[in-house]
Amino acid sequence: MSKNESVTLNVRPGSTPGQGWTNVTASNGQPYQYKYQGGHNNSGGMKTKVGDGAATLNLTLSTDQRYSLSNVAFQQDTYNQLTWAPNPDFATGTISDVNTQVEDAYYQTSVIDAQGGNAVILCDPMIGNDPRGPLCRIRHS
Repeated sequence: MSKNESVTLNVRPGSTPGQGWTNVTASNGQPYQYKYQGGHNNSGGMKTKVGDGAATLNLTLSTDQRYSLSNVAFQQDTYNQLTWAPNPDFATGTISDVNTQVEDAYYQTSVIDAQGGNAVILCDPMIGNDPRGPLCRIRHS
C-alpha cells in the first residue's frame, strides 16, 4: 500500500529558541529558523516499509511570499530511491520514493529569501525505508 505524506515547511528570520524551531545561518550570514510540520513524527520526514509501493511527500512552503523553494537535494540516497518535482509556483513540490530498497536518506530543502539578498536557507529532515519484518518459515521435511 503506497504512502502519501503532506508536509509544511515554515521559515522565518531570527533565532528565538524553542517550540520545535531549528536555528540555521543562511548564506547571507543572518540567522533564520525553520520548522517542518506533518510527516513522520510531525518533523517533515517520511517512514515507509520496503515493498509497500511508491511513496510521496507533498511539500508546501508556508510563509510569506518573500520565500521560495529553490531546490531539494538528497543525501545518503544510495539506491536512487528519491526524486524531486517542483511545481511552477516555487512554493510546493513532490518528493517521490520508489521504495524498493532499505535506506535512511535525507532531503535538504533550499529556500530563497528575496528580501534577504536572495539568501539561501538550508532545511533538512529524514526519509527512511525500513525493511520488512522477518518472514515466517514453513518447512516441510
